[in-house]
Amino acid sequence: MLRPIRALACLILFVSLPGFAQPDDNAQQLFAKYNEAVYQIRVVDNAANNKAVTGTGFLVDARGLIATNYHVIASTLDVPDKYRIEVLARGDKVLPATLVNVDIVNDLALLKIEPPTDVAPLVLSTKPSLKGDNVYSIGFPYDLGITVVPGTYNGVAPHSVNSKVNFTGSLNPGMSGGPAFNQSGEVIGVNESTAGNQLSFLVPVANLTDLLAATPPGFKGDFQKIIVGQLQANSKRMIDELLSGDWSTVPLGGAHALNEVTPFLRCWGESKDQSDKDDKTPFWAQRSCQTDHNIFVSERHTTGKIELQFYWISTDHLDEVQFYNYYRRIFRLYRPGNVGGKQDFGNWACNEDFVNVATPKNETTKAVFCARAYKHLPGIYDVLFLQGSVNRKHQAYMIHFTIAGTTKELALAFAKKFMEAGVW
Repeated sequence: MLRPIRALACLILFVSLPGFAQPDDNAQQLFAKYNEAVYQIRVVDNAANNKAVTGTGFLVDARGLIATNYHVIASTLDVPDKYRIEVLARGDKVLPATLVNVDIVNDLALLKIEPPTDVAPLVLSTKPSLKGDNVYSIGFPYDLGITVVPGTYNGVAPHSVNSKVNFTGSLNPGMSGGPAFNQSGEVIGVNESTAGNQLSFLVPVANLTDLLAATPPGFKGDFQKIIVGQLQANSKRMIDELLSGDWSTVPLGGAHALNEVTPFLRCWGESKDQSDKDDKTPFWAQRSCQTDHNIFVSERHTTGKIELQFYWISTDHLDEVQFYNYYRRIFRLYRPGNVGGKQDFGNWACNEDFVNVATPKNETTKAVFCARAYKHLPGIYDVLFLQGSVNRKHQAYMIHFTIAGTTKELALAFAKKFMEAGVW
């Protein structure tokens, strides 16, 4: 996807054009055979009457259904009166397109052009690819025309919440939504994003096959209802896996932190460098765990992330009042990790209480549970939970989680398990 004025930095990082590999003979044959079924997707600003976003799509059904990424066309749902979708076909023929169905979790969308084209739809692969297989991606990078990019299939990325194919090849802005072929000319994935240095990601073709199966002839869905249902199902899948995961702990300061509960929740640790003897600020050690995937809702709004954090602080230099003021500032700094604007969320609503924790010292803690509703997606919330010790004079321990794009019921179930995890 490409914005000429403002680049979408959430999903596509810029890579220089000279990084493109030269196509081999098979790439040239695939390009010649299938390029007519690959289209540039344009999101046009109605007032300016010009493209504001570009991406790529490809024909998947003789009815005129075209697959692309959700993030390419998301602005037409966010501000429907401002934008329209156009498909640039062969001979620079511009075709109006309508949005038919979406999979917001896996970043997929289906468009329909009228009348249906006489071009043959691409074949979706039903057999697994193997690491090391050649892959050929097609798209419209930087609005410079259709391009083929050879690369290598490196399997599904490990530790990911949602399956992503690791593609060694240079995807570039504007290629989002295009097809990636195997050597037999079958689509094995949909271009999605890149991290640069020949590291890119594809949506597995199985997700597209599922979306097509959920789109029968004449389908006309309620997009708000569809997206709400998909976010709820995604959050339930993640939280169910977390609740049944490994809740063992590891030492952190004078307390404990959760280990990596599930493979998709990766943890990192850090502590204060104590080599500077003149630094009298409290010692701290933290452990942070988070998912690696943000779900794109709009250019300003992402969701779907889960974060856990464990934070220990202690001091030999500050008196009780000084330490309390320092601790209170840290306590108030916690914020959810997803982003959005005031047009996306309601105000935070919080409940707080003192909670006794069953430890040898009968730990007293303060717990805060906050939620904010999504204005345009009823039943979806961001939830923030924070719990901290209150009866230690020169030590403090805080535990925190945020869950973005969930339900209150799921968040409460997770909060109960989190509070009972035995980290104190």
